[in-house]
Amino acid sequence: MFKNNKLIMVIFSFIIVSAGIISYISLQTKQLSSPVFYVANAGDGSVSEVDLIQDEPIMSIPTETEQLSHGIAKSIERQTLYYGTGFQGKSLRAMDLETQETINEMEFEEGIHGIDIHPNEDFLYVSLMSGLGEEGGTLAVIDTENFTEITRMETDDGPAHVDVSNDGKQVWVANVNGNSVSAIDAYTFQVLATIDVGDVPNEVALSPLNDYAYAANVESNTVTVIDMNTFEVVDEIEAGEGVHGVTVTNDGKQVWTANNHSNDVSVIDTETLSIIETIDTGSYPNHISFSPEDEIAFVTHRESNTLVIIDQNDYSIVEEMVLGSEPHEMTLKGMVEEDSISNEDNESDEMKKNNLMEGETSAENVNISATVLSPYHSETKTLVQNEVGENPFKYFTLKIELETHSGDLSSNPFAENVVLTSTQGVEIPISKWIELSQDSHHPQYLAIFEKVSDDNIALLAKPEDKLSLRFEPFINHPLEITLN
Repeated sequence: MFKNNKLIMVIFSFIIVSAGIISYISLQTKQLSSPVFYVANAGDGSVSEVDLIQDEPIMSIPTETEQLSHGIAKSIERQTLYYGTGFQGKSLRAMDLETQETINEMEFEEGIHGIDIHPNEDFLYVSLMSGLGEEGGTLAVIDTENFTEITRMETDDGPAHVDVSNDGKQVWVANVNGNSVSAIDAYTFQVLATIDVGDVPNEVALSPLNDYAYAANVESNTVTVIDMNTFEVVDEIEAGEGVHGVTVTNDGKQVWTANNHSNDVSVIDTETLSIIETIDTGSYPNHISFSPEDEIAFVTHRESNTLVIIDQNDYSIVEEMVLGSEPHEMTLKGMVEEDSISNEDNESDEMKKNNLMEGETSAENVNISATVLSPYHSETKTLVQNEVGENPFKYFTLKIELETHSGDLSSNPFAENVVLTSTQGVEIPISKWIELSQDSHHPQYLAIFEKVSDDNIALLAKPEDKLSLRFEPFINHPLEITLN
């Protein structure tokens, strides 16, 4: 009898140990599926490096500043971390992740709130504001290669967190003091729309499917749903109390919100626009990010200074780890398994079109048409890179076609007289003129222009702005083509 009991105890112990091993292996598998990422600790000026496969998964990186901005971004290709020194330091820094040293710094007159990086990693978007309740603010575009400011866009009061669409076409910013969000064309720098939402919108998240935007409204306790194509408000969903952070799963099927005041996370089904789960996580959940495979959710907590790890399948809390003071955003945002902007099979029909704007006119028996070519199109990318040796996103590339039934058009000095203008009166001279066809009756040219003036003013800014091509190659008065 005693031997049988002993055998039963051995078997029972084996089962428990085996279950523990299986659970450990399962957890390790999930951890391995998450890449190394970084967290901005706004309260003490440190950055937390999170590497879940290490024995000590959290490493603190000092930055020699008292506070950090709430946004943070990472360039995978350059292995560079971008962070701001908040409302005290008022600067943007670039850190080499191998040496953990600051390699570039740019100072501003206003504090930095949000930061996000374009999918091609060539551009940063940095929101500049004076503080909560203050008027004004802009969104700055930074060239990551040269670490220079390209231009700024005026959105609404208090631009806060920034999100770039998965296809790289739009940039959205939550205007925390203006109770609105602004959508911006990433290529033209044009503010497409500013949409009224709930009270104190802190963050806006874009679906990877590029169909809807979701704004987290802190004081309304709601999430505003916006159509990314029409910029119309579709719905407003009641979530937890103090909706501060918002993120969309990589498959676009769920929206998760971090609710400051109710100390929980709301899970919203994007098809029904209803809450399907509420997860109690602890003191002051702040921001949420997902692993690329949609297996693990990470939630930073501003008061408990922790990172809560959640199993996305059953919504159970897997682990809780200590970070620095007041942790905010993470660099996991946008880290998907496949880069959709470089994969033509995943491109939308709109991206496959090789024209963005076009216009035409005629004078003295000559028909003229001009088209702004899309930098998203593979043909334009190759053409500009070969002819100019530069990133096509940095230029307006126009294809100009002329037609006449008499005379030789190819001999006219077009390149000396062509200017690109905007509704606001900004003028840009031609950077390069390329002959595509020398046919005397049907010549074709490629005209390449900078997108901003020498003093960093963008050609397009407001929703109503349009481009005009003005040139005087063979007639006595200016001929203008408006590009719609």
